[in-house]
Amino acid sequence: MGDSLQDQLRALGLANPPKGAGKGRKEPGKPGRKRPAQQPAGRPDGEMSLDQAWALREQEEQRRAQEARSRKLEEDRRRRAINERVRAIIEAHRLNRDGAEIARNFMFRGRIRKIYVTPEQQAALTAGDLGIAYLAGAYHVLAPDHLAAVRAISAEHVVEPDGGSQDEGPFPVPDDLQW
Repeated sequence: MGDSLQDQLRALGLANPPKGAGKGRKEPGKPGRKRPAQQPAGRPDGEMSLDQAWALREQEEQRRAQEARSRKLEEDRRRRAINERVRAIIEAHRLNRDGAEIARNFMFRGRIRKIYVTPEQQAALTAGDLGIAYLAGAYHVLAPDHLAAVRAISAEHVVEPDGGSQDEGPFPVPDDLQW
C-alpha cells in the first residue's frame, strides 16, 4: 500500500519515469509484431541471426507493398487516360435526348441495364444503326463510326448488341422488348 498510483503506473510501464531515474528500467515495447530474443550478431557457423532474418523479412514485405502500390497507381493512371479519351468522343458525339421516354433494356456485364431513347433511336438500335457506350455509370447512344472509335480505345466501354444472347438457349429475348 506504500506505492502511490503514479509508482504503480510506472511499474506497469504506463507512466513515464521521472527524469534521470530508471535508466536500467525496461520500456514497454510497441504493439504489433513481436520479435524473438536477440541472437549474437556474428554466429560461428555462418548462419544469420534472427534479428537479421527479421530485418530482411520486413524489408522484403515493404518492397512488395511498395511494388503493389506502384502497380495500382500505374493501372489507375492508365484507366484515367483511357476514360478521358473515351469521354472526349462521347461528349462530342453522343445522341442521347433529354425528352426521351422509351426505356430501352439491354444486357451489360451480366445485368439488365436501361437507357431512355426516342422512338427513332429505338428503331435504329434494333436495326443496328446505332450503338451504346458506357462511361462512368452512364450509357450513351452513339453512331457506329464513333462507337468503333470508342471500341478501338477500349472494348470494355462498348455495349455489344448480342450481350445477353449467349445464355438464353432456344428462346432468345428480342432486343426491343418493353419491360
